[in-house]
Amino acid sequence: MSKRTLPVSAPIIFVLLLFLVGPAALLQGNNPLLWMLCVFVVIGLGTLLTTRLILGGLQVRRVLPDHGAVGEPLVVGYEISRMRRWLPAFDVTVTERSPGLTDEHSCPAWILHVGPRETVHGEGVFVPLQRGRLQFNLMEIRTGFPLGIIPRRRSMSVPQDVLVHPAIIRLRSNVVRSIVGSGAVGRRGVNRHGNGLDYFGTRPVRTGDGLRDIAWKISARRDSLVAIERARPSAPRLRVVLDLSTPTDKLQVSDDEAIPARELEERAISLAASILRDASGRGYDAGLSVQGIRTSPHQLRGGTRHFGRMLATLADLDLDQDRRPWASLPERERAGLVVIHPDRVRRTLNRQDAWHLTARQLDELRDPSTEESGSSEEAAA
Repeated sequence: MSKRTLPVSAPIIFVLLLFLVGPAALLQGNNPLLWMLCVFVVIGLGTLLTTRLILGGLQVRRVLPDHGAVGEPLVVGYEISRMRRWLPAFDVTVTERSPGLTDEHSCPAWILHVGPRETVHGEGVFVPLQRGRLQFNLMEIRTGFPLGIIPRRRSMSVPQDVLVHPAIIRLRSNVVRSIVGSGAVGRRGVNRHGNGLDYFGTRPVRTGDGLRDIAWKISARRDSLVAIERARPSAPRLRVVLDLSTPTDKLQVSDDEAIPARELEERAISLAASILRDASGRGYDAGLSVQGIRTSPHQLRGGTRHFGRMLATLADLDLDQDRRPWASLPERERAGLVVIHPDRVRRTLNRQDAWHLTARQLDELRDPSTEESGSSEEAAA
């Protein structure tokens, strides 16, 4: 049996006590009741004046992170400055009242004390539920100091937004490796010396070279030992193509299907982001092409910044735009290729080695360990 405290509201209790003591003190003329009524009135007026003075000298600045992700906590910072010279501020709560931010998926920032001419930092936590631009506009400052019986609020309009990346799931370990390893097109050599297998050139023998590194025929002609310089192997390469060329209302979705057409498109975007995340985590060179919506394709590169740019492209996709036909992909690109469709596979490419996935396969490609950990957390809660 869970133990829960009863909800107690200080303003309601204060009003009830005032209505109980007030009529009795005025009608009976009892001195103790009159003194108690005077104390209640002084407390109320003092609290009202104190809360007004506290909120009057506060300045709040919102500090947003670079980006967020669907379903993951988004930490928003606040800088609360006290401009008064003599009166500190206590029990300050900063709450966002903008559309798209619900109290169920947010935790306001709370600051215990802000001294005169002092700046204090606080943090609020929000959980975005959809990708795209998360708008922050109306910011509410609240305080109930000293007794919480007359809380006071002040609203501030500060328009800002933060980009929310699509949801990323943990895929099975063999998904991306199978796509890249489907042929030799996923790997290539780089025109730089290294420790690979491809031939790069020759050089004089150095300490540490083995017998297999020596070019015996060239050494015999030059009467000196010459070693073979190997080419540096590059990372595997993967091209992700997101097929959004079919409008939402023309997707093949039955009426009794639990997942609507727009949700299938969001799942396809999430699947593309998850594959790119897995490829980036393995050190692969990845690229992104979106078909049907006007976006610039991303070349095959590696690194965290390049991965962030591809996620930003997926986050900014507007599914209400008019869809465009398929555009040509880079020819003779030596890379593994996977095409992600929302509803069903449409083979519009001539490459036989291309992989085709649909948004309905998202749950099948999910790592089973994440589901087990999620169920165990729910059971513990």
